Amino acid sequence: MATPSSGNVRELETLAPAFMCWYVQRPFSTDVEEVLASLKLFFRFYPEFGEKRSITALDPAEVAARLASLIIHTVYEGIVATYSLTTFLRFLHDSGRWSGKPESYRAVNGILTDIICLDMRSAPGGAETANVVTAAPAG
Repeated sequence: MATPSSGNVRELETLAPAFMCWYVQRPFSTDVEEVLASLKLFFRFYPEFGEKRSITALDPAEVAARLASLIIHTVYEGIVATYSLTTFLRFLHDSGRWSGKPESYRAVNGILTDIICLDMRSAPGGAETANVVTAAPAG
């Protein structure tokens, strides 16, 4: 597992006010504070490689690796992080804050969608859990 990253969490905290404004304008069923807490947990262990690295340009391989590790260690937190990241990714796209390549955006979105689909198929309450990301219309 990666060393905790305070830089990523600080970057998330700078984006939090805009994320919260964006979030409350949509009919999500999960409290925004819960989503932010889940994102903080994920980004604490998302690699931070110098000043040019940003959580607004997620690397698909790193997202997959960190989520897999989180799901292996704590299934519930990993699944919640996946739903929260999906919401965050939509925020980055809608607000024009995504700073990565379009291919990376599509790849990260695909990874998150695949995990959510697996969760919905395997978990008895998967449909209820999915409300975190499906209650608002897609970008």
